Amino acid sequence: MYGKRPTTILTDQDHTMAAALSVVLPEIFHGLCTFHIRRNFMKRLGNHYKENSDFPYMFGACMYEIEEVEQFNRLWETMFFRHFNRAVDDKRHNELIAEYEMRQKLPIVGLRQTPMLVHVAETYSPTVFVAFQNKYGESTTMVILRQQNVGIFVEFTVIRYDGGSERIVVFNRNDLNVRCSCKKYENEGILCEYALKVFDTVGIKTIPPKYVKRRWTKRARVGDCFDR
Repeated sequence: MYGKRPTTILTDQDHTMAAALSVVLPEIFHGLCTFHIRRNFMKRLGNHYKENSDFPYMFGACMYEIEEVEQFNRLWETMFFRHFNRAVDDKRHNELIAEYEMRQKLPIVGLRQTPMLVHVAETYSPTVFVAFQNKYGESTTMVILRQQNVGIFVEFTVIRYDGGSERIVVFNRNDLNVRCSCKKYENEGILCEYALKVFDTVGIKTIPPKYVKRRWTKRARVGDCFDR
């Protein structure tokens, strides 16, 4: 460049180029190309604002109009605080719609004859209810191969009616604890089809409270959603 070194270079957030510039031209100012910033904004966040939203305009103001650091920080925090609240409101709205649709589609006649599903429909969020309902349906295809009593414990060997892997489910008569060799509850937080088969066999028709993870319930929308 006519024997002069550049004082400013703009790139598109390429990490390799940024690393090379810091070594080859450490004294220059390395900035990011505004075109690529806006393109990435639309790519990453464009679907999060609705028609007539001021979200993109506030983002543009952060890029082109604000010069003071404190003013930038205030506008940036305001913009993303609004975005966060809007995202939360949309999520809750979608959950309410899903819950309403679930109630309209529930097999009411079947539910009246299935206390377990009635309990789950009242407790779990719509998405988790569907997952549980699938496991409950699977439990009806299970059979008990063997049953062995050892003190307060009962050990069941459970398998699908048409074959497959055998699972060992240990049930505690005193505290209603259940433990399955498949470890699905430990990984997913929802009782597996093998444990549900055992519960049905011993006459337990609702989920014991200890096996209802708060994070999967409708109550998780309000307050603390962590299990204790």
